[in-house]
Amino acid sequence: MRQLYLLFALLISTTLFSQKIISQKVNSDELIGSRNVKIYLPQGYDANETTNYPLAIVLGDEYLFDLYVGNAKLYANVDKAPRQIVVGIDMKETYGKDVSIIPANNALTTSGAHFFNFIKHELIPFMEGNFRTSPFMTIVGEGKAANFITHYLKDEQPVFNSLICITPEFPQFAPAIIESYSLNRLGSIDNTYFLYTSNNKKYIDSKQYNLFSEIKTLVTSYEAKNLHVNFDEFPNAPNHLAVIAETIPRAFNQMFALYSKITKEEFEANVKDLAPLDAIKYVEKKYLDIQYLYGSNLNVRLDDIFVIEDIVIDRQDGDYLRVLGDFVMIKYPDSHMGDFYIGKYYELGKEYEKADFYYKAAYGKMDPSNPNADAFYENIKRVNDLMKTEKKENPTEEIIENENIEQQEEEGQE
Repeated sequence: MRQLYLLFALLISTTLFSQKIISQKVNSDELIGSRNVKIYLPQGYDANETTNYPLAIVLGDEYLFDLYVGNAKLYANVDKAPRQIVVGIDMKETYGKDVSIIPANNALTTSGAHFFNFIKHELIPFMEGNFRTSPFMTIVGEGKAANFITHYLKDEQPVFNSLICITPEFPQFAPAIIESYSLNRLGSIDNTYFLYTSNNKKYIDSKQYNLFSEIKTLVTSYEAKNLHVNFDEFPNAPNHLAVIAETIPRAFNQMFALYSKITKEEFEANVKDLAPLDAIKYVEKKYLDIQYLYGSNLNVRLDDIFVIEDIVIDRQDGDYLRVLGDFVMIKYPDSHMGDFYIGKYYELGKEYEKADFYYKAAYGKMDPSNPNADAFYENIKRVNDLMKTEKKENPTEEIIENENIEQQEEEGQE
């Protein structure tokens, strides 16, 4: 099964993404010259000129870039992640220098520091100035490069929201260096951070595994609620390549958990016991948080409205159906659902004429070919039957209504 997963991941990289890929030279004072990069622009980038996209920087423009882009497209297509702009840096001839550290203290070498600054002070501004990037940024590295990217954690306000460290090769003093970053301080920053690290005990030496475990114990002990840490060990991975292939999708599950529609687990943990108004507010806040974190102006999904539908209808006598209906009409003015909820609100309140009005408005918005249209019309028939029954049970009201009609006709004749 694992081998099939790896094959599937590789197929993603070669066949599934045929979007726009640009080769670009980025001039650099830090590197005293220029560096080639490969830039993936997601589907719809040219068509929608108002949308901004999270930026991912991959250290390497070959297989790791392909794997990341393949997973980015796959997750976006099933609505589990926003579409991303992905940059792969050409490191074929310079990898050793670019990510080099001083073994005695894990500090960056001079060439490593220049590459560090190239990414932070030159590549990122280049991307922000030439492409529609959002503030949410990810950096990805494997092996020595995975250790290299942890140095971005030392910044007072880290530029990257998400670090994906694939099978890192940590030097001896890495735990002490990472501890010196005092990552608890991130808790005071109004932002969200993700650190996803992968490894497998079977495919690394005991010294590396001990360093991995020591850093895991250290980083997972921090109490910063906005720092989400996952050190994944893949105990059933058949080989080292499988660990690499599986890391990116698992990291996506963590860093884009908020973006996904409300899952069964999220509903059980956070939604099912809420009062109707609180459930509506929960959905509204979820999408405000998505926009704030990822820079994605994502409209509320109807699926997430349907998730709280029963809560609003069944609790507190449906008193908040009007609120839900108005909410949906703002988000989806052409949808029949907003009118339906308001109609249901009036029906539960036994204001059948108003219910009839909104049910008819909802029916008018439905496509006649909609297979649910005939079933929906039953709402209109039902409230009309209720109106007739009510008039039979209250004949006095019908007499008064007829008298009012006759009086209006007489006044019109005069």
